Order: sequence, then structure tokens, then C-alpha cells
Amino acid sequence: MMKKIFLPVILALAAACAGGDLAPDIVKVFERHSCEEYQPERIRELLRTKGFDGLKLLDRHAEVITARKKFKELPGGGGVASGLLLEERNGKIYLAKVFQKSPAAAAGLRDGDRLLEVDGRGAGPAEISGMAQARESVKLKVERRGRRGAETVAAELKKEFFSFPVIFGFYEPSAGTAFVRIGMFFEGSDAVVSAGLDALSRLGAKKVIFDLRDSGGGVPDEAAGLLRDLAVKAGPVLEIRSRHKGYSKVFEAPGRGRFASLRPVVLVNSGTAMAAEVFAQALRELRGAQLIGETTRGDVSLHKTFRLGSSGKGLTLTVARIFPPSGKALEEKGAEPDLKIELSGAKAEELRSAWASSSETALLSDPVYAGAMESLAGQ
Repeated sequence: MMKKIFLPVILALAAACAGGDLAPDIVKVFERHSCEEYQPERIRELLRTKGFDGLKLLDRHAEVITARKKFKELPGGGGVASGLLLEERNGKIYLAKVFQKSPAAAAGLRDGDRLLEVDGRGAGPAEISGMAQARESVKLKVERRGRRGAETVAAELKKEFFSFPVIFGFYEPSAGTAFVRIGMFFEGSDAVVSAGLDALSRLGAKKVIFDLRDSGGGVPDEAAGLLRDLAVKAGPVLEIRSRHKGYSKVFEAPGRGRFASLRPVVLVNSGTAMAAEVFAQALRELRGAQLIGETTRGDVSLHKTFRLGSSGKGLTLTVARIFPPSGKALEEKGAEPDLKIELSGAKAEELRSAWASSSETALLSDPVYAGAMESLAGQ
């Protein structure tokens, strides 16, 4: 009985000890760097009554750490795969993408080849499933069209570990549509995507599907650069906003972008976060792009860690947030899709696994991609 009576008192004392000594440094960091303004008395009260955990009542990203956190590695991807993506067109299976330096490229396969046989059998669902599950090698027969007409090409595909690139694209000729998957906006990614869009436009692309599913965001400047290329007129395309000028920045398009004629749609899901979800919302506002899939994560806060005196501890907190041109707040809300495609838990996991393992069948089993193609067909 006595333990139950004094337990709240003990916990309160522990919380006070946890935050009390560092309270002046924590208050100072909040005053100088926090995206939002908080009264010092409120910060001290939360530290006194709830310890470091109380800071999350002000900033859900606030955290006191004991050592500098290492950057997380990009989610592990890849698997034993062939390095190609299959796509169905009018009941026939085509090689939508053959990646460079992949087993498929080494076997002499090319984008646009039509799959005829897998290990001497047809190219139906059972054969394709067997091809995806094979761990070593498969023999393929494809039809390739060239200037002299169609020819049949045989290839032995020796599988090995392969991972889809962070950014890649391909052209779907029957629909005049480019597909561009952006796993992260890394330094230089704007130039990579722009070069790809140049090449895809020369092939005849008039429409583009941006796949931002499970994209963790990355560098806002790179997302803004791509938005400039897609803008139809001068004006703001993305904003980093804080009460401190040093963290704030507005990105603007100087005029009509080089890819303003492409009609875009964007694939999103609950893993689309940070600069990626703001890019999706911005493209909807700037270009009327349709968002297809699920509501995005709702995490558009930029964080930074600051040393707390000589304690050996640091405070991570939100210093700014990213906004689309309208100023719409996405934090804890996310961007809602225009066309919502709800997947069962099992189907969503199957789809994520197919993309993460660089499976040949990722597109074939992707209802969100299919929904985008249907949507663009009506435009």
C-alpha cells in the first residue's frame, strides 16, 4: 500500500532530476532555434514535472540524446534478381525496363522486348511467378522489333544480387507515358531526374508518373529544383518556414519550366514523407497533378541537434517545416490522394516487398500503377 501512495512522488522527483540540471541550456536552444515560440516558463515546468519526455508535448520531434546519432542508412533493398521490370500491355508481357549493369543487361535483353517463353514454356502467370522465384538462372525467349521487323532472341539470364537504383525511369510507348521513381531527393537528384525526363521526352513522352511511394524525402532544394522545371509560370514552388530567418527560404520558379508540357500524376502512400510529400502537394497546386494511392505520412519537419553545454548530451528539435506554394500545413495531416486506392494489409506488404526486393514483377502486381495508367488514359 505504501509503495502505491508514494509512487507518483518518486516518479515526479525522478523527472525533475532528469531535466532540471539541463533546463537553462534547453531553454536557450528552444529560444534560439525552435521553429515555434514557447514560453520559457512552460519549458521549465514540463522539465520539472515530466522530465525530457515532457518536451514532446511542445515539439513531437524533440529528444534529448546522449551522443551524436549516426545517420541512418537508406532502407536495405535488393535481392537475387534479374534487373528488369515486366509490364503487361494488351494481354502481352513486355520488358518495360532493363537496368544498366544488371544480369538482364548482361544477357543482352533490351527495353521493349516482348516476353515469349520462360524456360521453354509460355509467358503466363505461372511461368512469370517461377521466373521471379528462381534463385539462379532462367532461359528466356523474347521478341524484338527493329528496322527489319521482328526477330526472336534467346537469352540465358543468370540471376545475382541486384537493387533498383534510388532514381530510375522508363517509357511506356503505347500510352506516351514516362514513369519516374524517386526513392530520395539526394544531392544532385534534380539533375538526374531532369536528364532522364529529357531522354524520355525525346522518346515521345507527353505524360509522366512520378512514383514517390516510400520516399523519405531528402534535400528540399532538390525537390524545389524539379518543381521549377515542371512549373508553367513564375512564382513560388516550395517554402522552408521558421520564425528564424536563418532557417527560412522560399524557392521560386523564374518562369515556364522546361517540362511544363508534361502532364503529371503522383503515386503516394503512408511512407511518402518530408520533401517528397510536399513535392506531391506542390505539383497538385502548380500543375493540377492527381495524387493516387494513400494519404502521405504528415511529417514535414526539419530537425537539428544542438549540444547542451558540456553535459555530453544534445537536444534534437524542429527548426523549420516545409510547405507547398499555398502554405497548406501537412504536418500530422499529410496530403490526401485525389484517387484513393486502398490495399489490404497483405497486399500492401506484398507490394512493398516486391519493390524492396527489386522483383521483376513489381509493376505487374501494382494496382496503384495500374490506376495511374487508367487515369492518364482519360486525359
